[in-house]
Amino acid sequence: MSKIDVHTHFLPDSYVETLKRHGINWTGGVGMSAWTPQKHLAFMDEWGIEVGVLSCLAETGMYFGDQQEATELARNVNDYGAEIVRAHPARFGIFGALPLPSVDAALAEVDHIYDDLDLDGIYLVSNVAGTYVGDPAWEPLYAELDRRHATVLLHPVEPRETPELPWQHWIGEYVFDTTRVFMTLVFNGVLDRYPGINWIMSHGGGTVPYISGRLATAPRVNEQYRAVGKRPMSEYLRSVYYDIAVADAPVMVNTMVDAVGADRMLFGTDWPYSHDVFDIPEPGEHDPVNLLGVELGARVGRSTALRLLPGVSRRLQHDIG
Repeated sequence: MSKIDVHTHFLPDSYVETLKRHGINWTGGVGMSAWTPQKHLAFMDEWGIEVGVLSCLAETGMYFGDQQEATELARNVNDYGAEIVRAHPARFGIFGALPLPSVDAALAEVDHIYDDLDLDGIYLVSNVAGTYVGDPAWEPLYAELDRRHATVLLHPVEPRETPELPWQHWIGEYVFDTTRVFMTLVFNGVLDRYPGINWIMSHGGGTVPYISGRLATAPRVNEQYRAVGKRPMSEYLRSVYYDIAVADAPVMVNTMVDAVGADRMLFGTDWPYSHDVFDIPEPGEHDPVNLLGVELGARVGRSTALRLLPGVSRRLQHDIG
């Protein structure tokens, strides 16, 4: 079964140079190996992946303390991503990066992403300089993404307050930061006010499907949450999407099916980071999409992604035609 990979990464040279200038020589817990479209295509062909929708990842997104640098970096990353899609229109898609925390700069880049480059969606990290996605400070951005019916991939980074732990934070803290974003979106009312945004939660939503019962208790015990949460928590869980990148063990996949339904799940690999860090079996030995059977596997592996990413669908149809 050919698949659409909605959670996979690229590292443009300009981005790597910026990281090194700030003394960062690893990202996502691993070293920064040279990324090329050719290496990525070889991986995709090996694993039966038809399209990889790329996003540019590091510990802080585009922002390293200098807003002007962030604005220029996001523009460079997005322009390079558009070149990749033009060169391989039926194999790659791109989630465009935003130069937050400046809302004005982010809104200008949204216009460039959609109106000039015709990219496939938006990529947001869980927090920028301590401000979390869902914070009221970014309200104009949510309104614009809602107006455009944007598909937004949410990816965790270092949490705002990092505890002193004897292991790297991506092992546990990243999934907790994804959970914080979901709670912020719910309890700040963003999911209710802006239903036109298609949110994709990385890594199976962090811990969200597994603590859904606990989340559901909040409105029952606290009037503050009753005033904000206008729907049952089960509906909020099913109002966003979840990729299964590094969340593809059978017990996790089955839990997500039970909690949110296969129509809210999307295939993802987290490549190249997962390839270097996690024990991925040989191609064909284990495929989480195949665990679900033909009908559900087709939804998770392909059809839902094509619905959320119409640009990818158009390019595939044009390639076939």
